[in-house]
Amino acid sequence: MKKPLYKIILLFLFSAVLLAGCAMGPRAESAPGLSADESAVYVSYMQHVYKVDAKIGTELWRFPAAGTVQVVFYAPPLLNEGSVFVGDLANKFHKLDSANGSEIWNFSEGKGWFQARAAMDGVLVIAPSSDRSVYALNADGSLKWKYSSEFGFLAEPLLLEDAVIMAGLDHYLVALNKETGELLWKTELKGALIAAPAFDPATGNLFVGSLGNELVSINSKDGSLNWTFGQNGEITAIYATPLIVGDSLMFADESGKIFSLNRATGSVEWTLDAGSEIIAGILPLEDSFVIALEKGELRAYKLADRSPLWTRTINGKLYTTPVVSSDKIVVAVTRGDALLQAYDLAGNPVWSFTPAR
Repeated sequence: MKKPLYKIILLFLFSAVLLAGCAMGPRAESAPGLSADESAVYVSYMQHVYKVDAKIGTELWRFPAAGTVQVVFYAPPLLNEGSVFVGDLANKFHKLDSANGSEIWNFSEGKGWFQARAAMDGVLVIAPSSDRSVYALNADGSLKWKYSSEFGFLAEPLLLEDAVIMAGLDHYLVALNKETGELLWKTELKGALIAAPAFDPATGNLFVGSLGNELVSINSKDGSLNWTFGQNGEITAIYATPLIVGDSLMFADESGKIFSLNRATGSVEWTLDAGSEIIAGILPLEDSFVIALEKGELRAYKLADRSPLWTRTINGKLYTTPVVSSDKIVVAVTRGDALLQAYDLAGNPVWSFTPAR
């Protein structure tokens, strides 16, 4: 089995189910799911979803209040107008009150794990599942439509004006009618798609990377291919959504190389070699960007000339794209001393968060 496919199976979808002592239930290990708004950080990890104060790192609530090994969370929460939408590995998708973490409703018709971040457009919530389906839910949590494919979905949906764009583990990027779920078009890539594409509203083009060592530009109207980068072996697997910066497209591959491409042509503008594996996406700041190396390093670079600004070493593995909240850079840590670590924009440590038992 190729290493990129092995890694994604290990970390995200088909983690081994273990038994701890006499306790029965799933003990799948994966990367924390991380989201943030202006004042709080939300992280899904193991038996709970946590809301954490972004200024001081204290826990505000957890869901459920009493965890059980039968219910595990890894999906990045979707935050929308006072609500938190998040799925679990017990086949349920939940709507929570963001003020106190109480459950408003849950959808239980899925047959697989909800491990991707959902997306919302108006009242319609789009929730991908490992059961090979994408579920569109109404405001009350009832099912509006379902689209089924040959394999599961780990990527966050991209919602356009009339379409839902889904990246699938079956190597296909598909467009669905937002109102009915009907397939509009599908385009095959060389490898599994783990992350959502980036969208350029000025041109209508999509940019998506795959585990097939490629990054492509696709027309969002009909799925036709504009250009492909990586045909000559320039890159390895891509696990995260590319970043649009001006007229450029930035992304990192698994080997630790960061590329900037002309997004109209796919030609290389510059490259930067971080020298170690990268699974997480790039975090953009005003005049700089931050990358998280899998081995446990957080690095910031000046955008103009890619000169290094600071590096911080973290005990643990970094698979999750960092977020910014309350002028803090927050990173989720797998198998580390703390679940969350926060830094100011200059890279100085501010707080860490370890859930109380």
